[in-house]
Amino acid sequence: MKLKFAVVFLGLCTPAVFALSDSVIEPKAVAEGLSPKVRKFLQKEMQLLLEASGTIDAAITEGDSKTVEGLAARMHQSFILKQELTTVDLRELKAVVGERFVARDKAFHAMARELSEAAKAGDTARQRSLFDQMQKTCSACHRAYAPHAPVYE
Repeated sequence: MKLKFAVVFLGLCTPAVFALSDSVIEPKAVAEGLSPKVRKFLQKEMQLLLEASGTIDAAITEGDSKTVEGLAARMHQSFILKQELTTVDLRELKAVVGERFVARDKAFHAMARELSEAAKAGDTARQRSLFDQMQKTCSACHRAYAPHAPVYE
């Protein structure tokens, strides 16, 4: 019982573990359930994140914290819920993909903010750790919601 509680507790408290904890959503149903407008918002955000990821990975390796800081800040700011989504769009998104997706998205963008802060501080080890955690979060989310969509590995 204690082990089960610990696993549940860690799953709820650690974004990366939380993000890896399930894959119960049927991806085809999720894609079919979104309006073209909301799907376009998601695609736009995912494209920006994919492009930034390759550059961030190389910048961390090269010790280019300034590039990491800027791109991670852009990743944080691309947060879909802060874009041009209306209240109706947000209700649609939550109804189709559920609160868990929204929580995953928020956790990912919080990690991007932390990555930007680590880069600003010049903490390369922390940058690598956070970026690796972000990649795992992306992969887990894609497995659950969009297994055929590209993800930076």
